[in-house]
Amino acid sequence: MIRFLYFVVLIVSMLLTGCVKQDVIDKITISFTGAFDEAPDDQIEFTIAAIKFQADKSRSVSNALYSKVGHTSKNILEKMDMQLNRPIKPGKISVLLIGKELAERGLADKLDVILRDAIASRRMYVAVAEGKGKEILQANFSSNEEKGMYLYNLFDSNVRTGLVPRQNLHDFEYAFLGKGMDPFLPLLSLQPNGQVQISGLALFKDDKYVLSLSEKQMRVMKLLLENVRYGTLETKLENGPYMAIKNIGSKVNYSIGKEPKSPKVTINLSLNTEVIDSKGIALTKQEQQRIKESFEKDIRTTGVDLLQLFRKEEIDPLGLGDFVRSKTRNWNEEAWKEEYPMMNVRLNVTVNLTEIGIRK
Repeated sequence: MIRFLYFVVLIVSMLLTGCVKQDVIDKITISFTGAFDEAPDDQIEFTIAAIKFQADKSRSVSNALYSKVGHTSKNILEKMDMQLNRPIKPGKISVLLIGKELAERGLADKLDVILRDAIASRRMYVAVAEGKGKEILQANFSSNEEKGMYLYNLFDSNVRTGLVPRQNLHDFEYAFLGKGMDPFLPLLSLQPNGQVQISGLALFKDDKYVLSLSEKQMRVMKLLLENVRYGTLETKLENGPYMAIKNIGSKVNYSIGKEPKSPKVTINLSLNTEVIDSKGIALTKQEQQRIKESFEKDIRTTGVDLLQLFRKEEIDPLGLGDFVRSKTRNWNEEAWKEEYPMMNVRLNVTVNLTEIGIRK
């Protein structure tokens, strides 16, 4: 009986394997990164950096760039296939760059071909490029690693252990389609030395890019979005030097007041930190209190400025509307949009110095 069941499972497994459409790696054009840019006559330009293996060097990989212009991304892909001896598989792309000018026009229809692709990874990173995405792909910023993998690792490491709030294709789609929230994307720039750098955060109203945040603003926004266990913070003491502390664990939570007609949202942010650069200051109890208050004031000021900016621009990257919706019966999106610019939002910040280093 056991042998019979084993035989049945084996046959079913073989049949199921045969039902899956498979791609032979040397019969498709593999690209881990691509870019959409604005083109004349209301068209878009799509560029891919296809992997190019060196026959005489087993570990040497480079990229060949292919670009086409058209009115729709699907039509562009078909045109591009006409110049390649292997078909393109968009589902293989792990990083997609969007030129800034195109992002200002809106991304919904540009991402449609990828969102409709069942094999496209929802973990794909999407970023706005300062200038054109094609120019970044043309740069020689990764001589020892395939460009797509280099960019993917750049975004992934800075999301997991750096300053960048998490926002992959799935997160962008969720924030775009969801109520009471707006998406954001990392902003990528090409430096004068030819290297690439995450230079800030691109904020969207619906699917249109409207403004960007600086590195410091992005750091504070990440603290307001999620619990973080890494990163450094820097501030200048009043009549003193710059100080740096290491965040070893922050927690953020939102609460809402009981007034149903005019809800008040309170954001409580607490950080456990350790001093990593005190510029030779003797860390007495008095100095520790001064450092603590200086960082609390700096983070709170930056955070309040961000909240005011978001309400002024009528964008909600923190998802406050979604939070209020989850706590309010009969929540109405149109009424919320009218109320949001005048909404009362309070930010409380507490910095705890748990360690001051081995030097007293």
